[in-house]
Amino acid sequence: MADDSRKPDCNPRAAEVLRDQVKAYDSMRVRCPVAWSDYQQWTLFRHEDVMRVLEDHQTFSSAASSHLSVPNGMDPPEHTPYRQVIEPYFSRQAMDSFEPTCRRIARDLVDSLPDGQPFDVVDDGRDGKWSADD
Repeated sequence: MADDSRKPDCNPRAAEVLRDQVKAYDSMRVRCPVAWSDYQQWTLFRHEDVMRVLEDHQTFSSAASSHLSVPNGMDPPEHTPYRQVIEPYFSRQAMDSFEPTCRRIARDLVDSLPDGQPFDVVDDGRDGKWSADD
């Protein structure tokens, strides 16, 4: 459970961060390479730390939920057969062939958004005020 009393180390949505993310993240790599924020929770800024988390399944398990998520919520070797089944669908050739369809879907979704008025895509979509089927 998150500790709501924790003081954030950074604010990834701050204007100065959004203005120059490279500069902000370079600074975090030196000042606070493992940082916590209300928005992103834990963020790692150094390559060696990211690689350790990705490769050390004993310490940093993907199986963090009591609800099974295949394969992202699994660690090797349990997730390996599932990954082998889905990997071909994410090959360069498969992605190249899906690109026109993906672009059409994205274009249709953007075209269905309300015009000239502010909206929150999550809240408005969930409340049924608009949908991709409109």
